[in-house]
Amino acid sequence: MKIFYLPDLGEGLHEAEIREWLVKEGDQVTEDQPIVSMETAKALLDVPSPFTGTIEKLHGNPGDLVKTGAPLVSFNADAQSSHHVEQHRKDAGTVVGNIQVGDTVINESATGIKPAAASGARVKASPAVRKMASELGVDLNTVTPTGPGESITAADVNAAATSKPSSIQPTTATNDVAAPEGYTALHGVTRSMAINMALAHQTVAPVTLVDDADIQHFGPNEDISVRIMRAVQHACEQVPKLNSHFHGKSLSYKQIKEINLAIAVDTEAGLYAPVIKDIGNKTDLELREKINEFKVHAKKQDFPPADLSGATISLSNFGVFVGRYASPIIVPPTVAIIGIGKLRETVVAENGVPAVHKIMPVSITVDHRLITGGEAARFLAALINSLQQ
Repeated sequence: MKIFYLPDLGEGLHEAEIREWLVKEGDQVTEDQPIVSMETAKALLDVPSPFTGTIEKLHGNPGDLVKTGAPLVSFNADAQSSHHVEQHRKDAGTVVGNIQVGDTVINESATGIKPAAASGARVKASPAVRKMASELGVDLNTVTPTGPGESITAADVNAAATSKPSSIQPTTATNDVAAPEGYTALHGVTRSMAINMALAHQTVAPVTLVDDADIQHFGPNEDISVRIMRAVQHACEQVPKLNSHFHGKSLSYKQIKEINLAIAVDTEAGLYAPVIKDIGNKTDLELREKINEFKVHAKKQDFPPADLSGATISLSNFGVFVGRYASPIIVPPTVAIIGIGKLRETVVAENGVPAVHKIMPVSITVDHRLITGGEAARFLAALINSLQQ
């Protein structure tokens, strides 16, 4: 019997929730056939079978949290499929359709479970985590691993990148601690948000600045979302320091040329922040198409992992619900987030006489460890000027 462990699903996350089994015990499956739908803190993904064979046991029920590296499915695999197991284990990819088997393949016998020997001692991290560490300038050899099998997770890298030299290490929750009686445990994206917000609270020094943009000149068919993105682009070009990543441990920053804008998207399952990459090199039509694409993914809760990483600055349009101003929270390693409030009509002075104009409230929160008050003010002024032109 072969036991398939839950692999790293591409973001260095240490757990995932079983949303739906696509097979049942006794089913015959083929290699790469989707067998279970798993919800991570980032997205909903179908996990393919690493074997051709018969499903002997499903380890868990819908709604259960499974740690990366924990048993997921037991197989009675055929000989040819077993021959390819080692190749899967060596495969560094973690995307759906190219999933790696866990660090060990367990053979069950009458005398007990005997795991195959693990690979040699070295830093254990997924390709996504290694890429993240490289971008943030984090030496993986100095990171304390908290993942299964002493592997390094994205949260470990984030903690190393954003911690101050003398700060307390961020505290993150895991499913090792059961929810008290009467409490509902967080899952998926809401759990990720709780962990990220705690990290931000412990590491970021936030400062918020607010003002209004007069958008009376906007036409009836104006694409307001695209106009806001162009205003963010203009402000980043005028004050590029806000489009940066900050490395708290070394008190250093990396200014980034491409503007990768994360957009807060509210769903029934929680808040996602998909990223539109390099907005400066996209047309207005391409920006609109990307927004519409995100709306489709939000309904299905199936954002591709590539769309949920790489942000350099963020935007929260909370005004579609209610509220004029806010102090939206920065997620490290970014250093700025823009908030757009609810549009309103108000009386203003126009050439010395009262007039009713449409007003857009704008907020910006910056990480004051890197961004000065003057830089935040100049960025906000550039953004508002762009909207008012």
